[in-house]
Amino acid sequence: MFLFSVKTQIQVMYRQKELKAAFLITLLYACLSFVYALNITAGQELYSVKDASQYLCFGGYFPLWHYFQSIYPFLVVLPFATSYIEDKRNYLLPLYFARASRRVYFSSKLAACFIGAAAVIFLPFFFNMVLCNLFLPHNNNTWIGAYQMHNFQGYVLRTNLVYETPYQELAFAKLFLNHRLLYSFIYLVAISLFSGLLGTVILGLSFIFNQSKILLFIPLFAAQHISQTYNTKALNNAISNGDTYTNLNILEYVIPEFSKGKSPIFLIIVLGLLALFVLISFLFSQREDIRSLQ
Repeated sequence: MFLFSVKTQIQVMYRQKELKAAFLITLLYACLSFVYALNITAGQELYSVKDASQYLCFGGYFPLWHYFQSIYPFLVVLPFATSYIEDKRNYLLPLYFARASRRVYFSSKLAACFIGAAAVIFLPFFFNMVLCNLFLPHNNNTWIGAYQMHNFQGYVLRTNLVYETPYQELAFAKLFLNHRLLYSFIYLVAISLFSGLLGTVILGLSFIFNQSKILLFIPLFAAQHISQTYNTKALNNAISNGDTYTNLNILEYVIPEFSKGKSPIFLIIVLGLLALFVLISFLFSQREDIRSLQ
């Protein structure tokens, strides 16, 4: 019954213009990013062109990414996170509850929302990754240096004892050095799964506060703006005072990004809190009086 309900919810989501709009916007960005990469590499000497993996549209070092991330929260909410409010407004809840239990309805809606938000990011970004790897050079040049640099591996792997490098916290460093395609794909999966989680968080929020669709777009925008602003101030203070620094911009943890201060503990805490909120919202949906939903 659960899988059938998930299939039904996905079919409903597939027919909605919100999903198609989010997908097309992300696909447009992915294609424009590839064209931009071709343009900035055209006519350059091979030694000055970066490796194909360095021009992926979801890399934190890619110039256009900083524009895309400003609309990123909107795109993960749009596919299906507001669907519960639509069901309630259209008096569809009694129909759904007649076919399946409340537990099946809400859990299948969360599953479909997760899949929709993840797919909107994964498919266009994967297309961009394929294009970049097919048409851009593979020459081992990166934004943090080239393989031809003296002791480059020590520079990345933190085995250079002569001086401290600015990239001492590069996750999956050995993969970055030896299997950059796999390294990129891992981050593609990471940001896709993270997008799915964010979509379910907002859907879960709608189980509790379900009076306005517009209000559901605010939390992620606000959280991203606050984290970016505070993170910049924290980094500047750390540089000025020589203090330790923890990167508070959670989005930078799930993309190929060479910034400092990434804390695995902070990442685990944030992901755990988000997952816990989804669980709490699901439990809340089970306790609410059914008559209030009709």
